Amino acid sequence: MTYDYDGNGGLLWKIVNGETTLYVQGIIHVGHENFYPLANAIEEAYDSANVILPEINVVEPEVNAEEINKLALFSEGMTLDKVLSPKSLKKLSSILEAQELSLENFNKYQPWYIESILGAFIREKSDLRPEYGVDLYFLKRALEDGKEIIELETVEDQYNVFSSYNLDTQVKMLEHTIETFEQQADWINQLGYSWVHSNSSSSKEELINIVTNDLNRADDEYHKEMNDIRNINMVNKLDEILQSDSGKTYFVIVGSGHTVIDPSFPSILIEKGYNVKSIY
Repeated sequence: MTYDYDGNGGLLWKIVNGETTLYVQGIIHVGHENFYPLANAIEEAYDSANVILPEINVVEPEVNAEEINKLALFSEGMTLDKVLSPKSLKKLSSILEAQELSLENFNKYQPWYIESILGAFIREKSDLRPEYGVDLYFLKRALEDGKEIIELETVEDQYNVFSSYNLDTQVKMLEHTIETFEQQADWINQLGYSWVHSNSSSSKEELINIVTNDLNRADDEYHKEMNDIRNINMVNKLDEILQSDSGKTYFVIVGSGHTVIDPSFPSILIEKGYNVKSIY
């Protein structure tokens, strides 16, 4: 199926406290060159901002490969072939072989890490690319424009979340990705289309469905860790910024799921007593 990626983007909220303005933009971490420029309201929100707040600064991520590798490896005696079903192992082996890789080389790695590798393969098969990601689009401009960038999380924070799921949750997530591997590239295409057209109610509903289905593919632990706890922690930082009332304007860019699945950025800010205005 061919998708039209020429749209306006969407999902923008505005919060004002005293002399301080905070915009929250629900984005996706991949994109298409036809996405840009985005809707005038979004571009103007970015232009007005003094400070940009991404989940992590994907332009200049501080990655400790050695630490990540430690997190990714099984403890002694455990291997992938002991936890995955024979059916999943067979299909995983064929997926890796198509990339000229061997399952044997990945047998000591935990399911969450294998899933991240498959995710990279899936993105390559889709129409969308990380280099056109909406967060990267704004962060590159922020560097050129000399705007301050403050991360809401760190790379280590995110990897600690991924690696902290219990083994049953990890296996469910990986086996779901293996089972649906052929469909996932088109799901990414649908995500991109729904996001860039999310100013229409039908596309916004489809976007919410896609990110909700992703959160619900394992169990409550995945949903709670991936969305709820992270949202509360990140919004607490935004609350501190709003309460400090610096008089600056802030532009927050986080994955769309964090803005539409409760407890979401808007819903938590409303609970904290702020007037949260949906402007796009």
